[in-house]
Amino acid sequence: MNRSYRRYIVLFLALLLLVTLSTSVAFGNGTTKQVGLVIYHSNGAFHTEIVTVPSNATTFNVLRAANITLVSHDSGWGPAVCAIDGDGCTDPNNCFCDPNHFWAYWHLKSDNTWEASSVGVGAYTPQDGAVEGFSWSGFDANWNPTVQPPVFTFDQIAESNEIPEPATLFLFGSGLLGAAAYFRSRMAA
Repeated sequence: MNRSYRRYIVLFLALLLLVTLSTSVAFGNGTTKQVGLVIYHSNGAFHTEIVTVPSNATTFNVLRAANITLVSHDSGWGPAVCAIDGDGCTDPNNCFCDPNHFWAYWHLKSDNTWEASSVGVGAYTPQDGAVEGFSWSGFDANWNPTVQPPVFTFDQIAESNEIPEPATLFLFGSGLLGAAAYFRSRMAA
């Protein structure tokens, strides 16, 4: 075995060990959870995402970690959702600028139906694998929200947002590196 192959093998093994250790530290210690998020906008568009957060994170923490633009305001009673991706009240000092609409907060129940949350986003801690929903909604005479988000289970959200994990990308890249080294050595011979 020539010297350049040994270098590639040592480099590959070192990188593989680094990825394995970092993945086990980040995900293997049980200090994180994944929460599904369904956001239903006023124009009928929706956003779904699986968000990884610390295990003690509230729904507000999930929203802050999500791939969205969030405008919120905390007046001392807990955080209020003002706007999501420009939909809603974009001035945090006037979070309830629309007297007829608000960001309704929902929990997906085990029978795949939505239940309006009785507490705010800062007071609720979703479980690992839970799905939390939001809809720009009106309300009825009893102040109940009238617009529900579309139903997506955790598995459906995960399937639609599937991104290759870092270890898979690393193995693919190292395979390409190995193939390039092999062909380079063949060309030099």
